[in-house]
Amino acid sequence: MIQSTDNPLVSALVTVYNREKYLAESLQSILDSTYINIEVVVVDDGSKDCSVEIANEFAARDSRVKVKLNPKNLGDYPNRNRAAELAT
Repeated sequence: MIQSTDNPLVSALVTVYNREKYLAESLQSILDSTYINIEVVVVDDGSKDCSVEIANEFAARDSRVKVKLNPKNLGDYPNRNRAAELAT
């Protein structure tokens, strides 16, 4: 995909670990932005709550949201690095 320099793709990285209380509001805020050429990369780090389900609901409604699950808990900074690796 060729990106215009007037409208470059922006990646919003959302790292998650047991954040069901805040996740929907955070994702909705990103998606409500007036800038539409975005991808939202959600990387779950082994949540035990409903974070993955919430993220998947957003991904089902909006193709700009991509959800990835770590096979094991990496911790805060490695999870951030993983999200950055997955960004386009």
